Amino acid sequence: MLTVKEVSEILHVHPSTVRSWCDQGMLKTHRIGPRGDRRFRPEDVDNFLHLSGRGNGGEGAVLIVDDDPQVSQLVKDIVEDQGYNVTCCETGEQALKEIGQQFFDLVFLDLVLPGISGLEVLRTIKEKEERTVVAVITGYGDDPIALEAMKLGPMFFIRKPFNMSTIIEVLNAVMRAKH
Repeated sequence: MLTVKEVSEILHVHPSTVRSWCDQGMLKTHRIGPRGDRRFRPEDVDNFLHLSGRGNGGEGAVLIVDDDPQVSQLVKDIVEDQGYNVTCCETGEQALKEIGQQFFDLVFLDLVLPGISGLEVLRTIKEKEERTVVAVITGYGDDPIALEAMKLGPMFFIRKPFNMSTIIEVLNAVMRAKH
């Protein structure tokens, strides 16, 4: 039987996310011992991976942060077609919440977002999770916010409009280096 920590490492998510999935009935758990500790059978974790689409053979998690649903959907489709797990957010607040719950190998980040800016999200990623690679996507390449973002050192800088091959090149470069 696996512990919450072991399952969180297998699924590349925070332990609180594993507990939340259990509470929602998405991931089967067994309570054991006097404290009712959660334990998981490996076959139940495998079944969850299969049903959730997380066990698609591609290692790695990608976060897409863009308030334009068309851009998010396009990048999501490209990344999923390459076999990686994708989470999408429309605001900086949502992005920070996701980053707090799960490790992402790569973040495609728009700089101009409602609420917390992409620049603040980039700063937070750089401070808290240096292993995460950030690819800034923006239509404002000469804008002061883009110049400020470049100082923080995103690994990639993609100008809108972009083509599919650019996203695939960035994705492959990052994931080959990490996995």
